[in-house]
Amino acid sequence: MNLLDQMATFVRVVDGKSLSAAARAQRLSLPAVSRQLRALESDLGAVLVVRSTRSLRVTEAGQRWYEHCVRVLRDIEEARASVRETRSVQGNLVVSASLTFGSLIIVPRLRALVTRHPRLTVDLRLEDNLVDLVGEGVDVAVRAGSPPPDSTAFFAQPLFAMDRVLVASPAWLRKHGTPRAPRELARCECLVQVTPAGTPVRWLLVRGSEQVTPEVRGSLRTNAPSALRDLAEGGAGIAYLPDWVVEGALAEGRLRRVLPGWSSPPISAWAVHRTELRGAPRLRAFVEAMQVRT
Repeated sequence: MNLLDQMATFVRVVDGKSLSAAARAQRLSLPAVSRQLRALESDLGAVLVVRSTRSLRVTEAGQRWYEHCVRVLRDIEEARASVRETRSVQGNLVVSASLTFGSLIIVPRLRALVTRHPRLTVDLRLEDNLVDLVGEGVDVAVRAGSPPPDSTAFFAQPLFAMDRVLVASPAWLRKHGTPRAPRELARCECLVQVTPAGTPVRWLLVRGSEQVTPEVRGSLRTNAPSALRDLAEGGAGIAYLPDWVVEGALAEGRLRRVLPGWSSPPISAWAVHRTELRGAPRLRAFVEAMQVRT
């Protein structure tokens, strides 16, 4: 039995917090994963995980072994990728993103990506819930916001920065007037984005060294940015949305900027992937394609 295979399986066990998650990720049977784990513990002379019917706990020895395994597997993957970098990008890449971000940012870039790399297959999964990269077999997830926390299991690469801007339809502005200062938003009908948990997204505006959080109110709320854009285009009120959601509507005149001197602090988009994929040609090609703003 190959030690590197055992190490990879053990990392999957710890990341997925179960033997069954590791079996799915490694495309092995559950008994095969169990045999690998027993053989590894016998070879090391130490208990690596303590299992019960409902949970799995990593021992102190198991945590030390896990950290060594992650480093070794990462170094091997990077070495293989560096040797193969002159070869064509190929294989399957499973990508996860939110429905709106995937539809507006990723999808328009995919045709050029697969045309440039015909031996690459992209499996794009669009959903608004956060996914378990290991348990669901996802190679890379595209996420926006603060950088993910440091981890030995995952690595985050910045893609690009974006801003939130205030927009409304020309018809709404003609009827209700154009706000001249952030404080005037309190008198306007605002279209409010909420998180999946139902918490309103705070409107934070900056101009130079000034920063304000205006009070907003509105009778329409949703967690879907594209729905807020459509409501704004239909004259329902003022929306506070990422620039990439509304750039087409602004260019075509369906929406206009409100308080154009103000915007949100920059928000970064990240490609989060398993550490062992760092340097893989198919991942590098995807990241490079996403870093190009159209």
